[in-house]
Amino acid sequence: MSLVIDQLNVRFDEHHVIHDLQLELASEEIVAILGPSGCGKTTLLRTIAGLQTHDTGTIRLNGQHIEQQPCEMRGIGMLFQRPVLFPFKDVLGNILFAYKRKNDWNMTEVNAIIEEMGLKGKESQTIETLSGGEAQRVVLIRALLTNPRLMLLDEPLSALDVDLRRKIALEIRSILKARGIPAIHVTHDPAEAEIIGDRVVHWNELQPGDDDEE
Repeated sequence: MSLVIDQLNVRFDEHHVIHDLQLELASEEIVAILGPSGCGKTTLLRTIAGLQTHDTGTIRLNGQHIEQQPCEMRGIGMLFQRPVLFPFKDVLGNILFAYKRKNDWNMTEVNAIIEEMGLKGKESQTIETLSGGEAQRVVLIRALLTNPRLMLLDEPLSALDVDLRRKIALEIRSILKARGIPAIHVTHDPAEAEIIGDRVVHWNELQPGDDDEE
């Protein structure tokens, strides 16, 4: 198993957002978690990434306990609902932010993935000129260049129209599969879940006996 989450609990004051959650992710598997807005899906991803503290439970990635590691040490890439990009940098500048130092730049790899993602010729464009789909592609490229051990997708297609959502969902799945990167994709859209996921899991299935919890 690439990811094993056992008895995970997260509270906000008295509100039990995640209750004894169990999830296992096989090597190179993409799991889509389906649930309504506000049920705790984003909190789960933030907790796995190290952006949210948890109360109890364990998170193991490739056999290693990561629940106490800082987020930058976990080797996890994440796409949010809204693309997180720097407006003062152009497309290439945003992509190169994946590297910690200029000496680490691998322009052969960068140019290849830019072409693969259909952004060749747009390297010098400003962020505000990009479509929603193009902006998410930039974020995905940046995440992939960090060689993540796991990708977390927090409804990154929710702001797109139906046809574009399907197109980019297929692109994301193809890219993750080609690279053998396991992923968790959360969504409230059953059609999107079926496109991206090898397996679709409903939110309440992850917390047996706790159907009333949000």
